[in-house]
Amino acid sequence: MTGVRRLSTTDHLEIRRWAESREAAPIAHRAKGLGFDFPDYDDDIDPITWDRWFEEFDARDLEFVYQVSETDRPTNHFQLRPRDPDRAPTSPDSRVPRSL
Repeated sequence: MTGVRRLSTTDHLEIRRWAESREAAPIAHRAKGLGFDFPDYDDDIDPITWDRWFEEFDARDLEFVYQVSETDRPTNHFQLRPRDPDRAPTSPDSRVPRSL
């Protein structure tokens, strides 16, 4: 897919900004674990607080992988995966996500 970059971060503020810019709220999906509730999605979800979401995110040692479109159309595609110990972590106050 052209015009799309994959980025990765562990920065809580960057993740929350990404989700809120898409009007998404943090959830715990009964079958799939952590995720987001996007508008107009109907799913079997349990809303949770951002604090709880990030507690689980850190406890599971996850990183947030998402796509940034170079067009005006944002994408909701994301993935939560185990952090790569060989990759330098993002700083807590980093506003520049890592490219993959």
